[in-house]
Amino acid sequence: MATPALTTGNKVTYGLGQFAWAAKDTSFHYFLFFYYTQMMGLSASLAGLAALLALVADGISDPLIGQLSDNWKRGKWGRRHPFMMVAVVPFCLSLIAIFNPPADISQQALFAWYLGWAITVRTFLTMFTVPHMALGAELTDDYRERTSVSTFRNLLGYVGGLSMQVTTWFVLIPAATAAGAVAAGYRNVGYLGAGIALVGMLIAIFGTRKRIPYLVETSSTQQSRAWYLAFSDVFGLLKHQSARTMLFGTFLVVTAMGINNTLLLHINNFFYGFSAEQNGIFMLMIFFALLPSSWLAAQGVRRFGKPKAVVALIAITALLQPFAPMAHLYGLTPAVGTTALLVFVAGSVVIHQAFYIAYINVSGALLPDVADELEIESGLRQEGMLNSATMLAQKVTFGLGSFFAGLTIDFAGFENVTVIDDVTQEMVTRLAWVYGPGIMLMLLAAAFMYSRYRITEQRYAEIRRQLDSKPAL
Repeated sequence: MATPALTTGNKVTYGLGQFAWAAKDTSFHYFLFFYYTQMMGLSASLAGLAALLALVADGISDPLIGQLSDNWKRGKWGRRHPFMMVAVVPFCLSLIAIFNPPADISQQALFAWYLGWAITVRTFLTMFTVPHMALGAELTDDYRERTSVSTFRNLLGYVGGLSMQVTTWFVLIPAATAAGAVAAGYRNVGYLGAGIALVGMLIAIFGTRKRIPYLVETSSTQQSRAWYLAFSDVFGLLKHQSARTMLFGTFLVVTAMGINNTLLLHINNFFYGFSAEQNGIFMLMIFFALLPSSWLAAQGVRRFGKPKAVVALIAITALLQPFAPMAHLYGLTPAVGTTALLVFVAGSVVIHQAFYIAYINVSGALLPDVADELEIESGLRQEGMLNSATMLAQKVTFGLGSFFAGLTIDFAGFENVTVIDDVTQEMVTRLAWVYGPGIMLMLLAAAFMYSRYRITEQRYAEIRRQLDSKPAL
């Protein structure tokens, strides 16, 4: 049965599933920790412990869902859709629940509420996202079209996350503050995130159902593989050169961006002197990087192929990283807190993010090619396992990046600093050098790692010929 070409509509409906990941990431990275510690009174150490334990639980569920999804016997709804469908309602309800703990409960009970619902949110997100990402790897076997699928997914993920941030900063929290109930604004983040996720998840499930007959079908041997092999399979991926290169490249990039994101508010508040409104405008400006990033990804793959495009895009991102902080540190920018400084920094960030998001688009398209090469070597279709390993690497290394960022904040001496007047020149110098050249070096190391990736368009054509010559199941 000939596979019909993917349409733009197919890519959009599939990509909207990324709203689920965007809703969780935006909620957890920007609002949840602050809400529990500053609004609900949970100690920061207990909040950090809950977040860490939830991440450990997540590390167990990732490979299990990847393995089960890969080996599921295809029925009317295929291998991926059943898991995605089961996850929708529990994920949305648990995202609401974690932002709405009972009032006037003890520290221990509040900790248990945070931990229990954080594990639930992450588990059901994994149940949706691992099969969803694997589905994207199966939608097409065209080398360049896979970059387009990855671009739509990442682009729409950014749209969902940024829309959530803008709505929260400019609508939910100001409205709650005006009503004298700031905490209500943060509670409403859960409802907003659940609503955004629900819409995206349902559209992705039902919008891609007509592609199910054309998706990969696994052998009876793979379908009979035991679930507990998931953990050995994850480590087994490291024996494969292409998979190992991709995972270690991801490891370095996400660690660097974990440092970047964790230090961002310190940089904006205490280095650039931005107000809350200026921070909101700063985040809004990232929207302007989305369309150029799509063009850069497409042109990079068309002209140079995926391996060289990934190396070039992450290397340029690295070289742009120190531009704004170093220029400001050495007095080459407008004054602290001014609109002119905001324009300068936001402009440099738009350019930086355009190349970084383009890198994400292209690197996401490497995984389906690796899955095809793995099938030749092992006889197994492991898109789910590869995606679960990538997600696990991202989660662990983002946490590692946050840890290094905490060390940086201590090294710079920002303990108990609340206003920019308390900041010394030595403090901002240390902060800027880590945020600029420090992160740059980590990204350049990632570019070097990706330079070892070997699946070119010519190599992929050979992989495709070998797969097409295999007897049908």
